[in-house]
Amino acid sequence: MAGARGLWLPWLSLRLLASAAFNLDATSTLLKDGDKGSLFGFAVALHRQLSPEPAGWLLVGAPQASALPSQGANRTGGLFACPLTPELSDCWRVPIDEGVDLQRESKENQWLGVSVKSQGAGGKIVTCAHLYEARHRVRQPLETRDVIGRCFVLSQDLQVRDELDGGEWKFCEGRPQGHDRFGSCQQGLAAAFSPDHHYILFGAPGTYNWKGNLRVELLNQSSLDLLRYDDGPYEAGGEKDQDPSLIPVPANSYFGFSVDSGAGLTRRRELSFVTGAPRANHTGAVVILRRDSANRLVPEAVLPGQQLTSAFGYAVTVLDLNSDGWMDLVVGAPHFFERKEEIGGAAYVYINPAGRWDSATPLRLNGTRGSMFGIALSAAGDLNQDGFEDLAVGAPFDGAGKVYIYHGSNLGIVAKPAQVLDGEGVGVTAFGYSLSGGLDVDGNLYPDLLVGSLSDTVVLYRARPVVHVSRNVSLLPPNIDLEQSNCQHQEGVCVDVRACFSYTASPASYSPRLVLEYVFDADTDRRRLGHAPRVSFLGRRPSDPEHQFSDTVELPRQHARACVKATFQLQDSIRDKLRPIAVTLAYGIRGAGAGRQNRGATLPPLSPVLSPQQPSSHRTEVHFLKQGCGDDKICQSNLQLRFQFCARLGDADFLPLPRGADGTAVFAMSDQKDVALEIHVTNLPSDPAEPQRDGDDAHEALLTATFPPELLYSALRPYDGRTPSDKPVLCLANQNGSQVECELGNPMKRGAQVRFFLILSTLGITIQTTDLAVELALSTISEQPGLEPVVARARVVIELPLSVTGVAVPPRLFFGGVVRGESAMRRESQVGSAVRFEVTVSNRGQSLKTLGSAFLTLLWPHEIGNGKWLLYPLHLELAAPPGQQAACSPPANPLRLALEPPGEGDPTEAPGSWWVPAPAERKRNVTLDCAQGTARCLAFHCPLHSFERAAVLTARGRLWNSTFLEEYLSVTSVELIVRASVSVTSSIKNLVLKDASTQIPVSIYLDPGAAVAGGVPWWVILLAVLAGVLVLALLVFILWKLGFFRRARYAPPAVPQYHAVKIPREERQQFREEKTGTIQRKEWAANLSEANDGHIAPSSA
Repeated sequence: MAGARGLWLPWLSLRLLASAAFNLDATSTLLKDGDKGSLFGFAVALHRQLSPEPAGWLLVGAPQASALPSQGANRTGGLFACPLTPELSDCWRVPIDEGVDLQRESKENQWLGVSVKSQGAGGKIVTCAHLYEARHRVRQPLETRDVIGRCFVLSQDLQVRDELDGGEWKFCEGRPQGHDRFGSCQQGLAAAFSPDHHYILFGAPGTYNWKGNLRVELLNQSSLDLLRYDDGPYEAGGEKDQDPSLIPVPANSYFGFSVDSGAGLTRRRELSFVTGAPRANHTGAVVILRRDSANRLVPEAVLPGQQLTSAFGYAVTVLDLNSDGWMDLVVGAPHFFERKEEIGGAAYVYINPAGRWDSATPLRLNGTRGSMFGIALSAAGDLNQDGFEDLAVGAPFDGAGKVYIYHGSNLGIVAKPAQVLDGEGVGVTAFGYSLSGGLDVDGNLYPDLLVGSLSDTVVLYRARPVVHVSRNVSLLPPNIDLEQSNCQHQEGVCVDVRACFSYTASPASYSPRLVLEYVFDADTDRRRLGHAPRVSFLGRRPSDPEHQFSDTVELPRQHARACVKATFQLQDSIRDKLRPIAVTLAYGIRGAGAGRQNRGATLPPLSPVLSPQQPSSHRTEVHFLKQGCGDDKICQSNLQLRFQFCARLGDADFLPLPRGADGTAVFAMSDQKDVALEIHVTNLPSDPAEPQRDGDDAHEALLTATFPPELLYSALRPYDGRTPSDKPVLCLANQNGSQVECELGNPMKRGAQVRFFLILSTLGITIQTTDLAVELALSTISEQPGLEPVVARARVVIELPLSVTGVAVPPRLFFGGVVRGESAMRRESQVGSAVRFEVTVSNRGQSLKTLGSAFLTLLWPHEIGNGKWLLYPLHLELAAPPGQQAACSPPANPLRLALEPPGEGDPTEAPGSWWVPAPAERKRNVTLDCAQGTARCLAFHCPLHSFERAAVLTARGRLWNSTFLEEYLSVTSVELIVRASVSVTSSIKNLVLKDASTQIPVSIYLDPGAAVAGGVPWWVILLAVLAGVLVLALLVFILWKLGFFRRARYAPPAVPQYHAVKIPREERQQFREEKTGTIQRKEWAANLSEANDGHIAPSSA
């Protein structure tokens, strides 16, 4: 059965593909061969003869064909006619241009057949020899040879019947010769008929020094025609004026290289003429002309080329692509190229803007590099009978050669080719060099296409009739009730499929019997997902698979209706009872009887083809009656997903990963072998106030997880591993563990929640991995729009287990001694107390050889903000592996002090009598740290050359006592911070370090010995005392000299003065008595005088 499916479906697909390719039959082609080297196929034309007997002809020009015996030359070229027969070599040479007058002409290499055109059914034929040579005064000193060209016009039966037929169409004969006039006219390189069949056009690109010329002559010159069309001939340079300045292109333009005409180019129903000049202004140009009363062709519009040397105008064709009554224009530019886009050759499609060509913007159709796309153009007629003309473009050097078919439409042209004809398919090279279309030659009322080549072979492609099939498919019953058995002859649930067909075609007279092959295919959507079908057709062919039914139906004629029926039965115990069963009808045409053929048709008719605008398949569905999905019988679920990455601590213990600043989980790659992804799915109503809106049962609820190459599915763990679940989640992984499908329930009931962990192996993570992305997709056959996949992301970092520790020996330091300037320092012991720092870097992981280069940085606080020394670096030593240098930079000991062995050289000078503040006067503690900006650091960088386990840095230094005595004498204690950190230089962007820095504090106090002994020497104090005494004496002397110590004497007049009197001994007793009051006091008097000297004189008794 599987083998039958493999045979049936590709066959049907092939049939449908062939019908969709387009309607030019590429399998029943007609090939005709000519003589080798004759360029048979250089020019081609389809021709249909109506009298004396109907016949279709393939007219082929062979400009290098051998000459006839009567032509007096070796190669003259010729015109060949090929009948519509399967024979390959039954073409015959049309008997024209026989005989020669060697005194007046030469036919050697005249290239007869360089152009071939037909007026169509019952019309005339023209073929030309543009290198035909007219001679005068042969074998005389003044002999002249002029390449004027010549054309032949034949009647519809390929005979020269009318008096104006034959080879007298050589308008350059008898005119002034020379290159600057008509001596190299080359008439007939291009020739054409006007669409009204009254005019014939000749291009003469060699006229006027290869500027070129176009001539239009009246073709039918019967008495009736002369009465209606008594005009012409017309020339671009003036038939009478013969003025090259009237031609709107410069010299060497090849004006007239290609020609065509049409009514409705510039004005409706007015005939205009089109010619190409592929070398005009080095880009090429196309000129649209009209007739005037002075027998001139006056230019109405000039379309310039767009690229140098593109040969714009090499080919032109006029057709109405959008059927608006205005003729459109297509111009070939086979030498156009764009190197970057690999374009070689172009065809410019101008949709007529109601005659206003100055506003026309072309659409460029491009060919492949070197293909010469656009060297041949042809109006192909309405190939598919959709009411719009189609276009054929040749590309003879696209591989073996190709012809591109483009459809017309109401918008202009469909830029995508409807069909591509390949020369490789018919064994022809340089295929597509010439084209002729737009004419039905096999009698099926559809235009055919003749393709010429440069390999002496032409190919006829016949158009297949296009039919439009109408179909209608119905299913009964319209809904499936699984509770009711309705099969006629057995138990089960059955569905009848009925299809009815009819067809239409154009023209209405085309009405053959059609046989359609059809296939019913059931459960199509489910099988595309890789699931088994739920149905089987009853009464199917043994070669059909169970889900298909194939047969044929006959349509006897147009509009006739025929119906077919098939029945399928549902299989027992199906799981998917919600998703509808899709039934697809595909059909194609197996074959058609011969329609009415015109007399004279010699080829077997072609079977019709389905219209490419109409799909050849039809899809319909039958639904289940839904239960448990609410009153509306529509299951509208509301599955919601939450997730997070977790670290696995044990078999059932998990911890969410930390998150970065952007909220993304961060996975640190170390020794763990797996990571967990927590999944939480709920099916709850989105709005508890309106539970009927959604949250219905989710049928066939699935979670599909797709993992990146770095992660593989390992196991499944329930959310609570210690509590067994009634309905455990089942997850199935694919073969390589890159994807897993977890069944959440069928159905997952309303209000249900599912929570579990996906254990993922991390063995695929490398040092180049920067992130992890797991795509999570919820799906259900219940209705839930907007259920889109989400991506769980985690950022991966490579965590290096490096640790940095440090210790200061000793941890406490004391300062004292004397203040000494920097210039006075000669050896390290003069600086201050010694200290040693030991920094250890430990590596608990792999060697750094594979990760990068590590550096240990030591931030050494060497000075304070005012520039004074703080901690002087003496020596740094890093333990390095044997044979490797591990010098730190910059070097220590910048003052080049004499170093002493550790433990020696402590200060031995007795402390002076330095003033020490009282404890109550001291400030609080001070911290000197570069990170806080209270100190300035010197950064020492020490390379760690791929150390395996540990590296030790020893750094020696000394406190700068002078700074501490000057700046920090009044503080209780000083804490000095030395910092050490490790950095890694690596190309790995996600490398991070853990515990990669440390700080080493040192406590510094004032030396207690300095506080007891004082700080300043005795002789300093003595000198200070002596200096003070000397200064005091000097000050007293100066004050004495200035009279500071002299007392001021003055006697104010208002104050009496008293003079002391000495009392004799004998009078003292009397004085005592007076004092005690025993005797009475005697009066005495004192003399006051301002003139005495202050002494009282004794009075005389």
